[in-house]
Amino acid sequence: MRHRIRKTESLTGYWEFAFQRREEDSCDFSALAYVPSAFDVLPGDAGRRGLGSYRRMIELAPGCRGCLRFGAVSIGAKVVVDGGWLGRNTCGYAPFTVDVPAGAGPRELIVVADNRFDAERTPMHEPSFDFYQHGGILRPARLDHLPDSHPSVARFSILPTSGYREGAVEFRVNVDGPPPDGHVLEFRLDGEVVRQVPCPPPGEKTIFDACVRNPKLWSLESPHLHEAEVRLIAPDGRAVDDAVDSFGLRRVEVIGGKLMLNGDALQLRGFNRHEWHPSCGSATSEAQMASDLALLRHAGCNFVRGCHYHQDQRFLDLCDRMGMLVWEENLGWGQSEQVLCDPNFRDHHRQALAAMVEASMNHPSVILWGFLNEGRSDLPVTEEIYAESFQLIREMDPTRLVTYATNRPGTDRYLSLCDIISLNLYPGWYSDPGHPDPVALIAPAFDTHLADLHARGFADKPVLISEIGVECLYGWRDSHGDFFSEAFQARYLSEACRAALADARFCGIAIWHFADTRTCSGGFALGRPRTFNNKGVLDEFRRTKEAYEAVRKVFCGN
Repeated sequence: MRHRIRKTESLTGYWEFAFQRREEDSCDFSALAYVPSAFDVLPGDAGRRGLGSYRRMIELAPGCRGCLRFGAVSIGAKVVVDGGWLGRNTCGYAPFTVDVPAGAGPRELIVVADNRFDAERTPMHEPSFDFYQHGGILRPARLDHLPDSHPSVARFSILPTSGYREGAVEFRVNVDGPPPDGHVLEFRLDGEVVRQVPCPPPGEKTIFDACVRNPKLWSLESPHLHEAEVRLIAPDGRAVDDAVDSFGLRRVEVIGGKLMLNGDALQLRGFNRHEWHPSCGSATSEAQMASDLALLRHAGCNFVRGCHYHQDQRFLDLCDRMGMLVWEENLGWGQSEQVLCDPNFRDHHRQALAAMVEASMNHPSVILWGFLNEGRSDLPVTEEIYAESFQLIREMDPTRLVTYATNRPGTDRYLSLCDIISLNLYPGWYSDPGHPDPVALIAPAFDTHLADLHARGFADKPVLISEIGVECLYGWRDSHGDFFSEAFQARYLSEACRAALADARFCGIAIWHFADTRTCSGGFALGRPRTFNNKGVLDEFRRTKEAYEAVRKVFCGN
């Protein structure tokens, strides 16, 4: 979301930096760190856990209060201005805001990024996740200057309704700051004023319908974007604040057991993708994101699963413009029943889930919301967190589909809640060791799971292969074509794609994984050569393996 009226200041650039192993250690701001970046990537700093403190001076415009907006600060964040603690965040991938009171002159801003694991303080992060969790201000940050005597537009969403083909949309707007005193909200679509309404009190939401004058659909082939703007008009007629965002007119739904986009059957062809590169960790540049999307598009993909956390808004902007469909999910990876039943975890999970939906609501590329990848959805004690997660998302956004990826399809208890059933399957890799032909196990495994789902009454739900893959070490080309070789991975993924896309009962496939990614340290890494999840069809530097071309041939129909 951008602005034309309010003053907005990017906080990108070098900040003073200090690292502490513990809170009681001295804090010496003698180093510099670039924002955004991860502080634990480069040699000498790699792997260290502690508190990374960033410091810089800010100054609000006269008569203004401030709002600090952070894309992601990992793992936990604390924000201090002039020695006073103003806010914290406990999910390292979730966007968050911090209000700054009005004040004259330079102000000291300190952001503490604590990348230590702490089950009480940051319960959504666990050290055994199968991806490396870096520390730092990982995504862009900015400071908004808001007139202290006026309310301001906190956020708005614009959702296509059933009449999307004719341009029908629904606005939802929240304001904050002081109570309105004769202020008016003005709504514009593609630059044209469509309505003015009295500004609601802070905390209340304004909801109303509007219509785009010259509607054009957003689709894979023609990802057309319209523009929405909300302006705050003061009693004297001046525009004192605004918010601008793009959106797309499209509809995703399930009809007769089929996944549909704009009324046409949709088959998803894509990959899972982590936001990671060896030179910058989780703080990848927009150029790297664009390059990854170009590689996905070249491979014949129309879909990417953003695993296993909130996606960078810059990445979603690119997907909007390119016509790439996205599954976005809340931070989660294989949590135990003890964690899923813990009230502290559930509270943090709920907050981060709401932050994800709120931040990404206007992106037409996002068609699926997800959460709790491979959680214990097979146990009755976890019913509450699954049920309340579905309810929260559907209350916030009734226009998209909701799912979660399960690796326990035969015993999963909550598939009835899903709009799409998403299966993480690895036949012939983690199961059936020693089988003479692991690739031959793929199609029978698909048939078995589909038959079971049909027998359980889920024939009306589309089924997605949300993960499937095998490890491969880049450059390992062996005449035996055995495990970890490029030849084996290419043969395996080619058969997985062929089997999934040829079966009308599947709505698509998302291969695990796009590119090799560093995983956690410790005992878990003993099963991961190089301490990497090596299932990418590209290595970590985006050098293609044989499987990339093998998948491309299937996806492109060659």
